[in-house]
Amino acid sequence: MRSTMRRLATGISWLLAVTVAFLALPLYAAEVPPGQKEVVFAGAGGTFETSFRTKIFPKFEQKTGIKVIYATGTTTGNFAKVQAQRARPEIDVIWTNDVTHGMGKQIGLYTPLDPKRVTNLEYVYPFARDPDGIGVTQGVAAIGLEYNTRIFREKGLAPPTSWYDLWWPDLKGRVAIYTVPHGYGNLFLALMAKLERGSEQNVEPGLAKIKALAPNVLAFPDAPAQLDNLLKQGEVWLTYNATPRVFELQATGFPVDFVYPKEGAIYFVNYFDVVKGAPHPEAAQEFVNFLIGEEAQLGMAVEMLWGPINSRVKLPPDVARKVPSTPEQLKSLVRIDTRVVSANLQTWTERWRREVEGR
Repeated sequence: MRSTMRRLATGISWLLAVTVAFLALPLYAAEVPPGQKEVVFAGAGGTFETSFRTKIFPKFEQKTGIKVIYATGTTTGNFAKVQAQRARPEIDVIWTNDVTHGMGKQIGLYTPLDPKRVTNLEYVYPFARDPDGIGVTQGVAAIGLEYNTRIFREKGLAPPTSWYDLWWPDLKGRVAIYTVPHGYGNLFLALMAKLERGSEQNVEPGLAKIKALAPNVLAFPDAPAQLDNLLKQGEVWLTYNATPRVFELQATGFPVDFVYPKEGAIYFVNYFDVVKGAPHPEAAQEFVNFLIGEEAQLGMAVEMLWGPINSRVKLPPDVARKVPSTPEQLKSLVRIDTRVVSANLQTWTERWRREVEGR
């Protein structure tokens, strides 16, 4: 346990160090007028930011009169900001993933939700509740295969069905896989370790298998936007991604599709965490309550294609087929022990860069 905690502490310190460049950036573009009620939310950019800003947050602002200030950044960068600002937090609510949620809890960055204020917790599925009452799951996604349907058809390639299809000889130089420590990359490494008879505690078999993928890999993107560009340019034909990312690109008219691999897609969730010592603590709790409510959860499913965690949400059929929401789908997803991922993230990253990417 002590060695695990030491690795976790080292990993957190390293995570801050590699993202220190973000700290010199302004938290948000413009200040709101003095005295105006507000809540500062740190979240991802790209299409997710667009959906939050234009479809989800305006409804909260209209209902409450509280202005949402959006602090855009990567998951890693936003976590580093919260850690660096812990003496005087500037962020109220942070959108975290499994790793940064767990890390933040371990070092006391987040505060528990108040059930008297966050009353929608009553309707949240048990699996989506934090056992310690710190934060709450935002939504559920599956990480599986994403492929260019047009190119596969033109090249006479059968649609992929397995994680091992990434190693097809016909795909030399046409595959992209996320780098580590990107959240999807961490989970892919752990998954391949499990499939190769290793585990989260023993990723050697996974590393060895992924090293053998090198001839097929064109790039190791560290952000979904980079991967989208490679797909749009026709450079990458097969990769892996989360369901919201795949179907959002598909909605633009680009010929991609998602495949649940026969070995199982990866269970992936994000969280809403209230920062301890947040500058607007009451607004932060009210904001989270709205975000897990029926209206916002339906909006995130329709606009962002996240499986809802509120049991009262009823999905339109065209949305239901794109998000993991049925008991059968959720049961089929492969769970990764992200506590082990968090504790070993620094070592995994160093080895990945040296042994997989050769840098």
